Amino acid sequence: MLAALLAFAFWYFLFEYQRQKDESEAYLEAASYGNVLRSEMDRELNSLLFISNGLSSFIKVYKDQLETRKVQAILADLWAQARHVRNLAVAVDYKLTYVYPEKGNEKIIGIDYREVPSQWPKVQLAIASGQGVLDGPLDLIQGGSGMVYRYPIFVEGSYWGIISTVIDTRAFLDAAFKHNLRNEFAFAIRTADDKHVFYGDPQLFRQKNAYIQESQVPNGKWEWAIENKKIHDLRDRRFGVMLSLVFSVVVGLFAYFFAKERYYLSEGALMDSLTGLPNRRLLENRLNYVHSEAKRFSKMFGLMALDVDHFKSINDNYGHDVGDEVIKQVANILKSNIRDVDTVSRLGGDEFVIVVRDQHSPESLVKVANKLLSVFKKPLHIHGHDITVHLSIGLTLFEPTSEVALKQLFKQADIALYQAKQKGRNTYSFWQ
Repeated sequence: MLAALLAFAFWYFLFEYQRQKDESEAYLEAASYGNVLRSEMDRELNSLLFISNGLSSFIKVYKDQLETRKVQAILADLWAQARHVRNLAVAVDYKLTYVYPEKGNEKIIGIDYREVPSQWPKVQLAIASGQGVLDGPLDLIQGGSGMVYRYPIFVEGSYWGIISTVIDTRAFLDAAFKHNLRNEFAFAIRTADDKHVFYGDPQLFRQKNAYIQESQVPNGKWEWAIENKKIHDLRDRRFGVMLSLVFSVVVGLFAYFFAKERYYLSEGALMDSLTGLPNRRLLENRLNYVHSEAKRFSKMFGLMALDVDHFKSINDNYGHDVGDEVIKQVANILKSNIRDVDTVSRLGGDEFVIVVRDQHSPESLVKVANKLLSVFKKPLHIHGHDITVHLSIGLTLFEPTSEVALKQLFKQADIALYQAKQKGRNTYSFWQ
């Protein structure tokens, strides 16, 4: 579980890092593209705004010599040179007096801006600020829609009139972006004050991964939403979670089987493969500990050597499969009839050794031996056979006052076991 959790955390971090990196790159590409679009739009717009500046200078100089024929001729020339301009108009005071071309714009000739609620606020703003104001896109009185650039004219510090340049919005924007439209990006533009989207898909402003930028227009702002379509091809966060889960399960299973294999290998080195009891190597480790403890704290412990009486006959009569089952059942019975602090081990064949800790006298060790002999009075039922099993047990007791080494203690238990066999088996013998 730990390996799986660590693997999941690692892979999820890796996928999330890569996903965020790709998102950031797509976002930066959108920002870079947005800057290009804004520059192109500014360039195109500035080329139109100079018309008003030039016309304003002419009017200031010849204000006392204005004739309809001359003004119309100048408007016609400016209109012919300009791109994306639907019409040019000049209002004297607040009344539209000159318009070119007149055809198609008859409805606006002579109107007073103060009587047009939809346009009067921007006219007021231009006059009050003394600067040009870009209005719209808006619905035009003469029909259709467009953007209107209103530029106030002041003569000797006093308001004289206002110039209006009506721009064809679609033609203007198409011309501004014609060299930079790229299929891998989508973008939309809206006015900042009323959020009116006049170019592109309004939904782009709701996309969380869209790059939002602002651009300044005369006395106003536009907002842009630029989306890198690549963002839709990026892996969803759920994909990273699922793939991380798969990898973590694989790593977890691998770690589990590896640890299990290592456990079995270590268990094979310390445990008997048939019975699962400690083998000779583990018995020696535990016996060393018990021996050191007994000497340090002046305790006694017992050592019991056991084997199964006439085990060879059981193998010969019933076969080795039955013989192995006998050994397994004997191991289970021995283990279940001693304390957890004691140790039952199998040395091999039908030989067992039991370490009995914290003994107070030889009698207490004899009591354990009698208990073990008694539990084998009933036959063992194995593979359809009732098999009588008896044990011979050799006992020895370690006393902390003695200087007996463990090797000698084993030897004493073996001698006592031999004596028990000599006494007729199915009994115990205490080493004297």
